[in-house]
Amino acid sequence: MTYKVFLVEDEPLIRQNIRNTIEKGNEPFECCGEAGDGELALSIIQDLKPDILITDIKMPFMDGLELSRHAKAIIPWLRIIIISGYDEFELAREAISIGVDQYLLKPVAANDLFSALRKAAERIEEHKRHSVTFLKEITDEQIVRSALTGSLLERICSGELTANEALKRADELGIELLAKRYVVLFCRYEFTTENPNRQLIASKVKFTLGEENDTLYFFSGIENIVLLIKGDTDLEVTEKAYHRAQTLKHEMEDDGDTILTVSISGVVNRIIGIKDAYHESGILLKTFGQVRRGRVFCSGDIDHNDRSATSYSESFYHVNIENKLKFAVREDVPSIVEEFTRNLDKNEMQSLLYRYYILMDLTNTAMRIIRNFNPEADIKPVAKYFVDMREVFQSSMTPEVFAELATEICMKTIELRDCGNSGHHKKLVHCACEYIRENFNNPDISLNTVAAVVSLSPTHFSTIFSQEMGLTFIEYLTAVRMEKAKELLVSTDEKLVNIAFAVGYNEPNYLSYLFKKREGITPKEFRSQRKAPPG
Repeated sequence: MTYKVFLVEDEPLIRQNIRNTIEKGNEPFECCGEAGDGELALSIIQDLKPDILITDIKMPFMDGLELSRHAKAIIPWLRIIIISGYDEFELAREAISIGVDQYLLKPVAANDLFSALRKAAERIEEHKRHSVTFLKEITDEQIVRSALTGSLLERICSGELTANEALKRADELGIELLAKRYVVLFCRYEFTTENPNRQLIASKVKFTLGEENDTLYFFSGIENIVLLIKGDTDLEVTEKAYHRAQTLKHEMEDDGDTILTVSISGVVNRIIGIKDAYHESGILLKTFGQVRRGRVFCSGDIDHNDRSATSYSESFYHVNIENKLKFAVREDVPSIVEEFTRNLDKNEMQSLLYRYYILMDLTNTAMRIIRNFNPEADIKPVAKYFVDMREVFQSSMTPEVFAELATEICMKTIELRDCGNSGHHKKLVHCACEYIRENFNNPDISLNTVAAVVSLSPTHFSTIFSQEMGLTFIEYLTAVRMEKAKELLVSTDEKLVNIAFAVGYNEPNYLSYLFKKREGITPKEFRSQRKAPPG
């Protein structure tokens, strides 16, 4: 196994020396990226998810200790090595309290560096072994408590308990249930081997989530895990949801025997709303889990323009047929049609004009859903009901014909919706790629800045970008910059330092390093091979 190392040091020469030492060391470590300050590093780390972080302690914008604190929150399995020119006890003690593995003094000798890297690698392997055997260390009392917690969460998600009952039972179990915001994750795991080890899955889940105070979970059936995430704000709880999903995927898919698909509900702000968030995430997984197999997604990924801050307890089941139709499967259509016809007053149902308006509203809703889910779809099969108003009016003559036509519209909506459920993702990623191609020469461009352009949080954007593109944001940005560098090397006589600045790098040595790593030859060699002779 090769361990990915990320390097953060504000002195370019020191950074280059450490990088060269690692690359030439013939050890199972590779530099996957680097940065000159902690703030820039954090954005890249979030995207690349390295195994080991080497960071200076004194840097501009964000120091090494603060970077380590944030990086650990994003990547719980990360091992950290701090290098410093300061032999200060307090700094070392704080570093240890954060979870830093090694504290090295400058100048760092190659032997000391590799010794620290090997110890970090041993801890990574120890982490893996521990996750596999974790359940063996759990006491009978903990097993009982876990079962009782799971039972309580199932009852909350099914809507069996009132808020007061749920809080009382949670208090009896010593569980902190009350929060300002909640999100539910429905996780489905599939085995790629003939003899699946379900005990191993349970061990990894317990190991990954057991110490997270803001996360509760239970196993649902033989292939699902349900997570309840707590937080104070919509943004906070959504970011936590994506972090937990990515961490769980890392642990469960590490050995290649398991595929994890995760759907994330909208945010709710009441305990009684948890059941609706649970149903939403379950329907999302049921509807889109196969076409998004192995991915992490939420309803906003499918229909970004129709996100709502209202509680799903108020909208998802009881008020809005549109939200049901968004996530329905064909088997759900009879109950949907029956629900909105049942809820109409009997006298109104006998009113031809009222049925006509309901039918037109349903058609308009269907077209809106199709446009949001599948912008490229031909909506004529649904829009045709608008073409001839007289035909629509006649179709609503009787309640029976009205129900048949409503069913037909719902079925066609589901068909066209599912043909392009990833269309919105493609649109967002296309917009991000265009922005990158137009701004790659800006040295300050980062995952965070591009995420803001497409109005997504960094974790959310990082997830959908890598899922749609098959490579990370940083890998794509680097590829764009390398192609432009190759173009300038062939078409101009500019010095490498100027080319580096032109493609967004402040250091020509780093450009040379990345270029050789990708192309196998130096920029100078590339230029001499490709540039046409004069005349």
